[in-house]
Amino acid sequence: MVGCMRQRVWFSVLAAAALAAPAHATIVQVTASDSGAYNSAGNHTPQNQNYITGRADTTERRSFFVFDLTGISSPVTAATLNLYNPDISAFLKGYVSPDSTETLAVFDVSTPISTLSLGGLGIVGAFDDLGSGIPYGSVAVSSADNGQTVSMAFNSAGITAINAALGGSIAFGGTLTTLGASSADEHVFGFSTTSFAGGDVRNLALTVVPEPSTRALLGLAAGLALSRRYLRRQR
Repeated sequence: MVGCMRQRVWFSVLAAAALAAPAHATIVQVTASDSGAYNSAGNHTPQNQNYITGRADTTERRSFFVFDLTGISSPVTAATLNLYNPDISAFLKGYVSPDSTETLAVFDVSTPISTLSLGGLGIVGAFDDLGSGIPYGSVAVSSADNGQTVSMAFNSAGITAINAALGGSIAFGGTLTTLGASSADEHVFGFSTTSFAGGDVRNLALTVVPEPSTRALLGLAAGLALSRRYLRRQR
């Protein structure tokens, strides 16, 4: 009887400790399930996953990225968008601009993902959507980023949106907010489709923390094992 009482007390203490213990965060990388760009005329070819962002050949383009979050259920506390910026040759650069830096900004997307991925002609609403709405973060990009991965941390609004989308999919829009008034080329991620063979980085790095219920189950299992060992020693 005394042994059983001790077992229950020991088990309760371990369970409480498991719930109170700090959770250990894990980094989960999710590769984009789709990407692409819409030009200012609202045109996008669905087979073209090039995510060039900015102006090229006098035409502005805005990018989009889709991520499948169905495999993630634990809360996300931080997120970083990682995108490769090509450097293929002296004439094929991801970053091209007369300015020393350009600012890449990422926004929420209200256009249905199915519509966004399907593409087509004259979908100007999608182009407008990719560069407006709720800002999720921004980062300065320069020629030093050619051949490098550009990383942008999400703000609190972006984290909230990601958590709301867990178990489903989410899309983000990208635009250059620093385009000049001239018609000169100003873009990042140029020739990004060509770069996939050697630098296909289009991922979302998520910091996730196990939910309390998961930690409790782990703690209870450990507590049960320890209590059994304790009882064996008392016999």
